[in-house]
Amino acid sequence: YHRVDVTEDYRWLEDGNAAEVKAWGQLQTNYARGILDKLPGVDAVRQRVQKILAAETVEYYDVAYRNGRHFSMKRQPPLQQPFIVMLESPHDTTTERVVVDPNAIDAEGSTSIDWYKPSPDGTLVAVSLSVSGTEVGDLHVYDCTSGERVHEIIPRVNTGTAGGDICWSPDCNGFYYTRHPRSGERPPEDMNFYQQVYYHRLGTSTEQDRYELGKDSPRIAETQLTADLDTGRVLATIQDGDGGEFAHYLRKVDGTWIQFSSFGDRVLQAEFGPRDDLFIISRAGAPRGKILHTPIASLPELTRAKTIIAQGDDTFVTSFWGHTSLLVTDDRLYVTYQLGGPSELRAFDHQGAEAARPRQLPVANVGDLVRLADGEILFGTSSYLEPETKYIFQPGDSADARGKTIKTALAATSPVDFDDV
Repeated sequence: YHRVDVTEDYRWLEDGNAAEVKAWGQLQTNYARGILDKLPGVDAVRQRVQKILAAETVEYYDVAYRNGRHFSMKRQPPLQQPFIVMLESPHDTTTERVVVDPNAIDAEGSTSIDWYKPSPDGTLVAVSLSVSGTEVGDLHVYDCTSGERVHEIIPRVNTGTAGGDICWSPDCNGFYYTRHPRSGERPPEDMNFYQQVYYHRLGTSTEQDRYELGKDSPRIAETQLTADLDTGRVLATIQDGDGGEFAHYLRKVDGTWIQFSSFGDRVLQAEFGPRDDLFIISRAGAPRGKILHTPIASLPELTRAKTIIAQGDDTFVTSFWGHTSLLVTDDRLYVTYQLGGPSELRAFDHQGAEAARPRQLPVANVGDLVRLADGEILFGTSSYLEPETKYIFQPGDSADARGKTIKTALAATSPVDFDDV
């Protein structure tokens, strides 16, 4: 290659069952052990490492809030799979109760939760469940009070190739969801591609579901859905594979879809505002990102969108799957910035002026932004010294312009104490 002879001298090691490979591996092990086992304190180090790795650490993540109810995924070894809990308060884990537990559904531990979405009124939760690590998930609906599965199962809302998503309609009578090809609709090699958006009304056959969007999407499209609970509008963000190029569509109140950004125009993310408007992260002419604001009535035209937060020295973090990196409340924008390795949450008003930001750990990672009631938000953070913990930020008023940052009980436990560091 380019006048350089490239040789492959280790091809013979590809067969792990070959006698010569096993003999070679044993020689390497003997050599390593002959050095490592003679190091001072190795027994104490080994015992400590084993104790840390075997610790049954509890973790809360992917928190959601609906109509006064708090939801969270919970990882609790030695249980094989994480499960969904519902809490009266994030400050008191004794109030939690299990809503959906794959360990109870499947004693072998091969069924897992891909993602979940509670209904706006907090009474139902839609869960994508897949088996044996395939990530090919069918959508199940559970009653949050009884924990019983209700309504029909929606097949193939999620795949390991294209992912999947839903958003509930404001009346909680149905949802928009990502639909992958079903048996006979595509050749076998295309079954995990060609994602489209359909609407399902609870209590009806999935064969009656209404097509909404996606027939013209790329084969490798990945779709994220968000609903505005005040108006019923739906925002669809479609990524062209994993290449970081997005197209955005808005479903208007009359049911028609309009496209307001295209692949390659560097519009990466859009979020509903509280006044029939959108806040948009763009990198067009701003490689570190800028935030635009536009009334929905101006769409699909974006050229008149106003830049309210210009590009700065730090980079906006953008999000696709999972929680948003740009959280909009009635009077605040919470924006995630990347500071080299660490990240930081900053606050602005809707005109782009800086506002009081949450107190945060130094040299940390921040994410899992969730809008709560009364202008409060919840966010997660972890650092080199503190495991993942959820905090609530109360922005305060004129009497307390700094706001308050309060640690919740949704904190991962750790077998290691860094208080002296």
